[in-house]
Amino acid sequence: MAGNLLVRLHSLGDIVLASGTAVSMAESGSVSFASRAVYEPIIRRIPGNIEPIMLTGGWKELREASADFSTIIDLQNNITTKLAFAGRNTKRFCFSRRQRRQVLIGAPITIPWRAEEYLKTWSDHGNPSPVLTRLETPPDGRFTAGIVAGGRWPMKTIPSGVVTELARLLCDVKGAQVLIMGDSEDAPLAEYIVEQCGYRDVKTVAGEGGVSRLISRIERLDLLISPDSGPAHLAMALGVPVQVVFTSTSPALGFWPEKFKGAFMVKPIPCRPCHRHGGKKCTAGDEQCRRMLVPRDVFEEAMCLVQ
Repeated sequence: MAGNLLVRLHSLGDIVLASGTAVSMAESGSVSFASRAVYEPIIRRIPGNIEPIMLTGGWKELREASADFSTIIDLQNNITTKLAFAGRNTKRFCFSRRQRRQVLIGAPITIPWRAEEYLKTWSDHGNPSPVLTRLETPPDGRFTAGIVAGGRWPMKTIPSGVVTELARLLCDVKGAQVLIMGDSEDAPLAEYIVEQCGYRDVKTVAGEGGVSRLISRIERLDLLISPDSGPAHLAMALGVPVQVVFTSTSPALGFWPEKFKGAFMVKPIPCRPCHRHGGKKCTAGDEQCRRMLVPRDVFEEAMCLVQ
């Protein structure tokens, strides 16, 4: 038999959150990590002898790729993996949708950190903290900060005016070079923010490449300011100070440690969190979680992290 197989097909944040489990598994034998091909750069940064298995098809491809493994840790647990692993020795991550519904309607509970729950699927022992090998560090003599602009879920993003003012503060107070980051769809917004910053040392790197390029950019930062998104998880795993600005989501959804020091939120808002992904429009109609963000407050919290 080929050893142990860890499976998490998507998404970026969850692949990163599974890295601690992969490291723990590698302590007791060979490990292969099956995922979509786009996430290979992340898996290759996980410390230890972790062999990536990159998938492009459906459950039949996964079933064939997993045929020789003695133990399968299924962190995806969806219809694809259930079909692929039918009749095989499989341990599956089980997520409580009922608990998530309770959080979304305002129950005063917190879903356990997903990284810890992933590890429990494998073992009751070990360190669940996400970890990726950092190959580069910030250049000497110049503070470099990144700010993530835009995103797939509009209500979860940092408003462009706040991003602009944060970039100005980082340049004017900290003497920083600032990179505006995002996907290719966010490139026009990033260019607009750069224009609003005038003469300052702010440039856009939005949409310049895939996951490998994103990792390379983040690991060379002194600080990342980001919404609750994949880049923020990458920064945490790489050991880069990260200020996560929570708007329509919150740590109560279980994607961050309960006492995560990098969390920033405005005053308690009864309807937050309102959507598991952040949502595309405000259900209350006022967008308080975004409108009440004060750039100076975010900046000062971020400086506390760095210092």
